Amino acid sequence: MKRYLSIFFVFLIYFCFSQSRTIDVKIITQDNDTLNTKMNVQVNLFTPTLIYGSSFNEKVKIIGENEKKSKIEAAKIKELSFVDLNGKMRHFINKSEDKKRLLERIYDGEVLEWYRNYYSTNMGGGENSNDFLYNKKSNKGIGFIYFTGIPKKKLKEFFKDEPSMEGVIDEGKYAATFDEGMLSILLKYEELKLKSN
Repeated sequence: MKRYLSIFFVFLIYFCFSQSRTIDVKIITQDNDTLNTKMNVQVNLFTPTLIYGSSFNEKVKIIGENEKKSKIEAAKIKELSFVDLNGKMRHFINKSEDKKRLLERIYDGEVLEWYRNYYSTNMGGGENSNDFLYNKKSNKGIGFIYFTGIPKKKLKEFFKDEPSMEGVIDEGKYAATFDEGMLSILLKYEELKLKSN
């Protein structure tokens, strides 16, 4: 009896926390073919406009003509873009080391790139993410996970070629959201690097 109750409980949690929606998407394949189609995405039960990136970063479930459903492996996709349920344009590209995952491109500047990798937590239907910064000029990058805010030590080491960045990084922790703080740091670094060139 306990076994059946456990299976039922797991199924119930999975069902409750894995609500799905259909959105319009543009996919550019590795062969440079462009598909304008619809895609199924998982959304959060409590915040229905929050799309789980982990629901399509390895396999994309598309809905074609006549409501025909199919899947495309991430390895066959070069870029995927859509307007999310909050009206924000989002871009996912195949830039992972193994070329089997789509990463969200959050920022793409002259000097820096910022990517986010989403993965499922398998507990309650949620997801976590880790971020990557890449310096196009020095060909160096760092990865980090943030639980308590901006990873100041790693960023100070990464931006040590610009001493004034230390103060900017310390100020970034006061931003309303992690993304705002990180973006202000990246924009300042871009500004300093472009002035020095």
